[in-house]
Amino acid sequence: MLGKSRIRYTATRIIIGAIAGGLFGAFSSPVQAADIFENEVIEFEEDTVVEFEFLESNGAYQSVFGVINLDTGEQTPLIAEAKPSDQPQNVTVPSDYEDDAGLFNTDDFHGTPGNAVPEPLPEFEFKANTRYAFYLESYYNGRAAGTVYSTDIRNPGGKRLAFFEGGFEALTNGGSLIRWDDTGSVLVKFEDQDVDSDDFIVRAGGHQSCNYEENVSGN
Repeated sequence: MLGKSRIRYTATRIIIGAIAGGLFGAFSSPVQAADIFENEVIEFEEDTVVEFEFLESNGAYQSVFGVINLDTGEQTPLIAEAKPSDQPQNVTVPSDYEDDAGLFNTDDFHGTPGNAVPEPLPEFEFKANTRYAFYLESYYNGRAAGTVYSTDIRNPGGKRLAFFEGGFEALTNGGSLIRWDDTGSVLVKFEDQDVDSDDFIVRAGGHQSCNYEENVSGN
């Protein structure tokens, strides 16, 4: 019996693995109705470990990305910025209101793996038939700057602030990008907030795996 699946990427192929009786084996099966990876909800048919990769951030906030159990309200932080950006910048410079994603767009408090985020490759075990969502909790100079969610209904006005580039199928086909807009409310007025979906960018699945026993949250 398959007890736990694992979504990961190796250098040559993408695998959904299963661990049963202490043995690791590959399996393939059609996507089930309970396997959902989108704004409405994150839910898997069986216990599933998903690896995440921090790609970059663009913004003056210092943020924490994590998973929230929608049934219990328990939050598990996965990726935390140690500082708002790789290099200090002047917060009074207005936003250019453009998508600054990419290695060469460093004018908007650019943060990268290994610098702003020392530990960019966490994992999380999603329990079977349990409803989850993602959250992004932000701070500015140590002051709470709000929390936004991948589930629209939890955001002010039901606004969409997390954007999925790829659903469940993408997890085993190069990974699903999750691009965030934070609220910006601490620094700018509501009407001046930018909507560029580049404030915090994470990939779920689709990257190099590490040993199963290490760095797994949610157990």
